[in-house]
Amino acid sequence: MKKILLVVSITGFMFAEGKIGGVTYFDFISTDDSSAFNFQRQYFGYGGDISDKVSYKILFDVGRTELDTRLNVYLKKAQVNYKSSLGKVNFGLIGMNTYAVQESNWGYRFIEKSTIDKNGFSSTADLGVGFSKSIIDNLNLSLQFINGEGFKKPQGDKYHKIAFNATYGESNLIKNDGYNAGLVYTTEQTDTDPITMTSIFGGFAGMGLRLGGEYDMLTKDSFKSNIISVSANYAVRDKIDIFARYDMIDDNDDTNKNVKNYLVTGIVLTCDGGISVAPNVRMTTSEDASDSSTEYKVNFQFKF
Repeated sequence: MKKILLVVSITGFMFAEGKIGGVTYFDFISTDDSSAFNFQRQYFGYGGDISDKVSYKILFDVGRTELDTRLNVYLKKAQVNYKSSLGKVNFGLIGMNTYAVQESNWGYRFIEKSTIDKNGFSSTADLGVGFSKSIIDNLNLSLQFINGEGFKKPQGDKYHKIAFNATYGESNLIKNDGYNAGLVYTTEQTDTDPITMTSIFGGFAGMGLRLGGEYDMLTKDSFKSNIISVSANYAVRDKIDIFARYDMIDDNDDTNKNVKNYLVTGIVLTCDGGISVAPNVRMTTSEDASDSSTEYKVNFQFKF
């Protein structure tokens, strides 16, 4: 009984000191062939400070995989951060430094993933260690040494990935006005040629307008895939925004003709209580006309 009380007391103390939060994504989709409500994602997070120098974050990810339609639960982050005079160190199951600023420039993860994440250029979390430091005002450098398999798979070989990020300017244009420009480069050795990814990006926010743009290139085996993505968001009035994003994807495969253009545009209504609603339309066009499609969606987000 004493052990149970001790566990309950420790758990209660931890939850009192930390912060619990989460976000839910779901949508309604309509096409020529069907219409349905879909559950997209649920994140549950818990984090807090151990001391002035040490903090932690735990994040669970609930979603569907490409293998089946069942909901699966993954531990996405189990990250410990340590601040020192030299910089910030994080280790464990950590968030990748390859996509977050670009995703913030786009601004609407609940509507669509960042183009790097959507097209499989990089995982969003991985197991390893990272170091970041602000060299001068507004210039932040980040270096990570990770497995390279992502957060859903164990390490499958002897090789690891190195990821470097250099960002100048305001990294969170969703909340703050300003601008940014940056470079991401990753490399992972294989039994043959290394797999590399390069992302050059920039963004601006001010006067109710937010703009983002990026060029991404993935080199794997003998193929070089390229993406150009541009996005724009404008606050028409308080809590009503209009947006558009256009992705041009080319994997340089002349045989299979996988060149695609992807447009998503619509309106975001920000409601009280952490609720956002976004009616939108998505159009995909490709060299192969059979892959072209149009979808009508209403995306919902709930934050707590």
